Amino acid sequence: MTSLQPGFLVLLVAAVFPWFVGRRDWRHALLRSLTITLLVLALARPAWLRQDEERGYLVYVHEPVAASWIETQMDEAASGQEVSSVVIEGSFSEALEEAVARIPLGSRGAVTVVSSGASTDPHWGQAVRQLQERGIPLHTLALPREEDGRLKLLSLAEAQPLRVGQAVEIWAELLSVPPDVEIQLVDVESQAVLASHRSAEAADRLRVPLEIEPPRAGFVQLALRAGDEVLQRTFAVEQPLRVLYLSERVQEGEQRLQRLLGEGMTLVASTGALPGLEGYDLVMLDDLPAPRLSPADQERLLTQVEDRGLGLVMSGGMAAFGPGGYDETPMAKALPVEFMQKEEKRDPSTTLAVIIDTSGSMGGERVQLAKEVARLAIRRLLPHDKVGIVEFYGTKQWAAPIQSAANAIDIQRALNRLDAGGGTVIMPAIEEAYYAMQNVETRYKHVLVLTDGGVEAGEFEPLLRKMAGKGMNVSTVLVGGDAHSEFLVNIANWGKGHFYSASNRFSIPEILLKQPSTSKIPAYRPGVHRVTGRGGRGWWGEVSPAEVPALNGYVETRPREGAEVLLETTANRHPVLATWKLGLGRVTALTTEPAGKGTGSWMEWEGYGPWLARVLARTAREERQPFAFSAERRGTSVTVRARKLVAEEIVPRVAWEGAGSVILQRRAPDVFSARLTVDPEEEGRFWGWGGADAAVPAEAPRRPFVSNAEDDVTPEPRMDPEEGVNLQALAEAAGGSFQSFDERGGFLPVMGGGPHSLRVLRLWSLCLLLALLCYLADLVYRRWPNRERS
Repeated sequence: MTSLQPGFLVLLVAAVFPWFVGRRDWRHALLRSLTITLLVLALARPAWLRQDEERGYLVYVHEPVAASWIETQMDEAASGQEVSSVVIEGSFSEALEEAVARIPLGSRGAVTVVSSGASTDPHWGQAVRQLQERGIPLHTLALPREEDGRLKLLSLAEAQPLRVGQAVEIWAELLSVPPDVEIQLVDVESQAVLASHRSAEAADRLRVPLEIEPPRAGFVQLALRAGDEVLQRTFAVEQPLRVLYLSERVQEGEQRLQRLLGEGMTLVASTGALPGLEGYDLVMLDDLPAPRLSPADQERLLTQVEDRGLGLVMSGGMAAFGPGGYDETPMAKALPVEFMQKEEKRDPSTTLAVIIDTSGSMGGERVQLAKEVARLAIRRLLPHDKVGIVEFYGTKQWAAPIQSAANAIDIQRALNRLDAGGGTVIMPAIEEAYYAMQNVETRYKHVLVLTDGGVEAGEFEPLLRKMAGKGMNVSTVLVGGDAHSEFLVNIANWGKGHFYSASNRFSIPEILLKQPSTSKIPAYRPGVHRVTGRGGRGWWGEVSPAEVPALNGYVETRPREGAEVLLETTANRHPVLATWKLGLGRVTALTTEPAGKGTGSWMEWEGYGPWLARVLARTAREERQPFAFSAERRGTSVTVRARKLVAEEIVPRVAWEGAGSVILQRRAPDVFSARLTVDPEEEGRFWGWGGADAAVPAEAPRRPFVSNAEDDVTPEPRMDPEEGVNLQALAEAAGGSFQSFDERGGFLPVMGGGPHSLRVLRLWSLCLLLALLCYLADLVYRRWPNRERS
């Protein structure tokens, strides 16, 4: 026994009222209690479930053309089987879900789909998963697909996001195209033909790129026309790219570049300090001298590139890539090319022997000051240098033998262990350093003596002059006390070194151990240089790399590992245009002036402007907003999702035409979403933006995106015959059988699911009838003559 509405059973307490209300005999109270009890049971809708091993449920999901055969199957069904049918009149997934619902949980059954598979409804997966979990097989009978050979317009899709002023390809796909048919792409609002194509010969399937320049920002409805067929679709068009242009050396560079790039980009020139970068898609440094951009501004710019996806183009000549420019700056490390014209340093190898006085007179702060001087001297060494530490305190010993300066940890530990105590005997320590240095091979050899000056007398001059003759220089440092020591000055003179004084920790000297040499390499290459184009079509578009004229000058560089070279000189293969990804953004280097003397010959080339605009667009910020917005439609609902592209804590908001705005809710660390209700026959036009909190200003830059009505289910007249439902794979996935409808003779669906079915006996009608009888009995009893009174 079970009850469909068990909540009504609480009303059974009312069955005791007749025993306490009124002065009636026990028979009258019993009849009324029974009436109330039966009425409450009827409201609770009781049912009796019993197992029926012969019972089963067969559900047919079919197209209208198979209705007569389905009726025959229902008439011939075996006894004990409940057979029903669901006609596919609209959504295939809804029909399948209804079929699953007709088989009670725990019951045996089978679902049979009779269809041609000509459905573009993609939402039937949930119903199939339910059948799999319950073990109910799904059988399929494939109806033949009827092809009338008429012209069909299948789809209209953009190759990349649309933006005002930039050419973009819209791909149109058609079926059964007759010869000599003109295919047009029309702006619905103005009825202007934006692009056209004429098919020269018949084609079973035709995919045509139609290049257009979007007429306006926002939402543009385009119509594909071919013969009598029309396909309309709405596209979201973004505003032109905003380019921050920084230059000083190129005269009228902004105006000349703006004419080259066209309406697809808006150049904003800036003077003075680097402005805020939030509103820009690209920053272009055109032969900008390095002093014009401070290291702090360079770091701020590169942070925007790496963390926010800002695009960066470095172009120009000697100011950008020449000697004394951005070499050894944060900007140089971010470029895809390496400067060849920078100063070349030659840093020869050096061996340093540090002799530290640890006698009793060096106690207190003096020995610590000597250690600090030694640390600073050792820190100037490079990994290819060598260093050793000798201490003397009446005797001498190596605190750290001569070793590679790369062993910084061991050397620092040796310094830290030094402590003052003992006498001052310096001669043996200098001799120890002299003998040790004869066994090392470096360009320079240097001995550094640190003491307070209170050393013994001795024959120092012969030893020091001998060391100097063999290329070993000796320098001295007077630690603490007086600012001058004639004895230490003499040692430095005899050893051809330097004398230093470190009276306290605020006057620590800079020890000179070696003198690196530098040389500059010529960088700019004037003249005529033929170039060779590389890279894919995404960087070149309709422009052929073979059409690029020769250059009039460029700066010689070499590509870094991992950089993509798009244009190089033919003779020496020096990069002219190179690019690479840097964090979330992209950095591109053009080693010539885009509107200067180096590209003088390019100014007469018709393809220069479109090609340069394409290069800048590919370098620019991929997502103008800190979020990437998308919309997924299903019926009357559209799920809007926003994926956060930056590290800051910001909140996305979405507005749509004809309604208000909504703040998207966080579903994952960087994923937000909201479900909106739309008209299933109209497209949804949305604007997305984001900010630091929910109160995003209405004037914040917004990104348009659209959900067309046919994004969910494409009408069958425009369905691609290569798509639709794969009936054979569907049957195999759900454990059923597949066969052609024409070969259906003797078809008998095999049932599965629970080991038995349940037969339901509804008892609430019986309870209602018994309640009525009790009520009538009560009426008869009340009107029956009272024998005792008569």
